[in-house]
Amino acid sequence: MDTTTDSRPAPHAAGDSGPVPDRVPVLVVGGSLSGLTAAVLLAHHGVDCLVVERRSAIGTHPRSRVLTARSGEVFRSIGLEPAVDAVSSRPSGWFHAHTLADATYTLLGASGDPTRPISPAGSRLCDQNRLEPILLAEARRLGAHVFFGRELTGFVQDALGVTARILDRSTGRSRTVRCRYLLAADGTRSPVRESLGIELHGRRGEPRFLSTVFAADLDPVLHGRRPTAVVFPGREVLFARGTPQAPLWEYGIPDLPLGSGTREEDLGALARDRLRRATGLPGLEPDVHSVLRWGASAVMAERFVEGRVFLLGDAAHTMPVIGGLGGNTGIQDAHNLAWKIAAVLRGSADDRLLDTYGTERGRVAAHTLWHVLATARGLPEALDPETLQLGYLYPDPAGGPDAGPHEDPYHPTGRPGSRAPHLWLPHDGDRARESLLDLFGAGFTLLAGPLGQRWLPAGTRAAAGSGVPLDAYRIGGPRGGLRDPRGAFPARYGTGPDGAVLVRPDGYVARRWTTAPHTDSAVEHAVREALAQPAALAPEPVRNTV
Repeated sequence: MDTTTDSRPAPHAAGDSGPVPDRVPVLVVGGSLSGLTAAVLLAHHGVDCLVVERRSAIGTHPRSRVLTARSGEVFRSIGLEPAVDAVSSRPSGWFHAHTLADATYTLLGASGDPTRPISPAGSRLCDQNRLEPILLAEARRLGAHVFFGRELTGFVQDALGVTARILDRSTGRSRTVRCRYLLAADGTRSPVRESLGIELHGRRGEPRFLSTVFAADLDPVLHGRRPTAVVFPGREVLFARGTPQAPLWEYGIPDLPLGSGTREEDLGALARDRLRRATGLPGLEPDVHSVLRWGASAVMAERFVEGRVFLLGDAAHTMPVIGGLGGNTGIQDAHNLAWKIAAVLRGSADDRLLDTYGTERGRVAAHTLWHVLATARGLPEALDPETLQLGYLYPDPAGGPDAGPHEDPYHPTGRPGSRAPHLWLPHDGDRARESLLDLFGAGFTLLAGPLGQRWLPAGTRAAAGSGVPLDAYRIGGPRGGLRDPRGAFPARYGTGPDGAVLVRPDGYVARRWTTAPHTDSAVEHAVREALAQPAALAPEPVRNTV
């Protein structure tokens, strides 16, 4: 980023006051999308955390726009879907035109949301500067400490934790903070990553773009149309921002060789001239909120874990803007890591569980980056960015054959390492419509087939023996169980009528069985394996739903 103009006050700077705590289980460096998501998810799992952000407040430039269906599922799982919906809209499609005043636009690809049949959340258009205040408020409501104007200036890790120095940028005073783990969500130029000597591989900062966010009455040329984006000749794009009730627009063009010292008012004048031409409104006087020059990087850190330090979001991988997959991958990094840290801090899992973060998310980042670049180059092998994140595959926790990094989310298998497939549960009375995915959350979940009654006592034994929370359900079948009128569960999850699956707190399948359990310890063994658990721990009761 070279130059930013911003006419809007920076909101959400207030909140935590007083001294930064000097001891906390988790320190999150960076208070943007990935860092705030990590804080919310850690707090949701009962983990006390501290977030420090060097900026004085949340940014006002919209930045990331697309919230993928998988990220929507993450926020749905912790009850934030209504709040996110309130500041979002649904995609309508990309179009091509010579100017916004054209009588007709040419549709590029399909219209609508292709993820609706396979996800209870679906994809959304949600500006990052509207999403982050929701995350900040929720993190603080759950007890997380979030401080703006605080900067990490150094850290040292040892066998038991990390000692960090935090600078208050307003006073110049520093404070020492001791934590068990440090999460680096401090952006593309991550000082944490650089201090660890972790190299980036890929292409940085090219090509470059100039983006202008503005408010204006475009109804005289839109005539009621509300496109997701309009592509003009010369790779110039107009994006719909904000919401239908409070519309904003972003106009992106390839950057011009203006030099890094170009004055802010000159950038604003250039933006206004380009907007008048593209909209077909020569007298347009847009209310320019911000002008941002930025480079499209395609890079990935050589590793995501170094001792007790974890990279997530742009600190671990930076992607071109296609499909908004960079920010969404950061959200899902936090989702993968939060429950694992919680399990280790609770004493339910071995530290080795945290090593799987780098293995799983590094694989996903490499796969995503390849397909983003393939999409940009128009390669036929490129997968649809809107559905890509619903088909990720992690390595089988039990060491089974590797099925690769992805499966077709329209034909899910339920195999170990896959995202547990979506299946609507019957709607009863005034209750909101629920998906099978809504059963997943703080602990493990055991889902048994319609004839899998014997799995429920195995779940009880697993919870008692492993010391982790576990919910057990039978899907379909006679005399109780969650109703499955179409009998879709066994085929959707590949269990057969008397098999079962064990699902992790992040909604990924840890183990699958296709027949009734041979021993009462089958589920307990699978839970221990999924947690890299070395020994028996204190019991916690299971909640059986028959």
